[in-house]
Amino acid sequence: MKNLGLVFLPPVNGLPGMEERHVAALRQRVPSVDWRVCADKDETASLLPDAVAALVWAFSSSWNGKAGNLRLIATPAAGRDWIHATPRDGLEILFGHYHGELMAETVLGLMLAFTRGIKDSLDRRGEVWPRVEVGSAMRPLRGSHAVIVGFGNIGKWVGRLLAPMGVRVTGVNRSNLDRPDSFRPDDRVIRLDELDSVLPEADHLVMVLPGDTGTDKLLDARRIGLLRPDAYVYNIGRGNAIDLDALTAALREGRLAGAGLDVYPEEPLPTDAPIRSCPRTILLPHVSAFGPTYFDLWMKELLPALEGIFGKK
Repeated sequence: MKNLGLVFLPPVNGLPGMEERHVAALRQRVPSVDWRVCADKDETASLLPDAVAALVWAFSSSWNGKAGNLRLIATPAAGRDWIHATPRDGLEILFGHYHGELMAETVLGLMLAFTRGIKDSLDRRGEVWPRVEVGSAMRPLRGSHAVIVGFGNIGKWVGRLLAPMGVRVTGVNRSNLDRPDSFRPDDRVIRLDELDSVLPEADHLVMVLPGDTGTDKLLDARRIGLLRPDAYVYNIGRGNAIDLDALTAALREGRLAGAGLDVYPEEPLPTDAPIRSCPRTILLPHVSAFGPTYFDLWMKELLPALEGIFGKK
């Protein structure tokens, strides 16, 4: 009798669900597990006592008592927000580490929208021919300096995509100072306690931090004050990392050139949030990793891990 594996990954928040071709790949590559696609949360919960693996978006704390046979919980998500499983010996919990490939493109798009006049043109679409106004604010992305705070897997992907654009990169990390292969001679990695020293040099400040307590309002009013008025701020990590009120004030007072945000302290972003009416902003609804290749990238990462746990075909 095969081990039972549960798959409950329906479409959620605009992301597509796992497709049949992905389930077929699971069954082909890891045939020692009987992969069962669950119709809803109730079916998932009812089958948990017999399952050795669960591929899910979220794992409820109420499921812990039913999951004594689980050897694996795997989620495509990068954040730890939705997985409330109690750690124990014999249980492995896997989170997605592939999002950087998609999120880096979002960051590059935001940077180009600001620097190459796309954002200004959209804001002035009611004007007849604002060539002088848009053109005078344009500047090259090549030759600029991006400071990436949170230089893990996603941050490194951002740096990798910026390299061929001729952008100098400074990665900021808590401990790992390894230089990725994409680095050029002028690129570097510094520790988080050195962040203040590079903020005045940044043309683009990219925040890619997890949502733990150590990152709460790391970019506060004081640090925002260290940035130049022509600098841009981006956040694709978690919304708690930026003091949104301080950022809003700086944008309204012209102390920053712009901000591209995908995440916020409260989500959905309230309709009356002051940042919504703030000039020089691009506000995305937490979608920086979205795309039709989302599950393809996850399967490329997940299948070898499953083979390591449950054996190869």
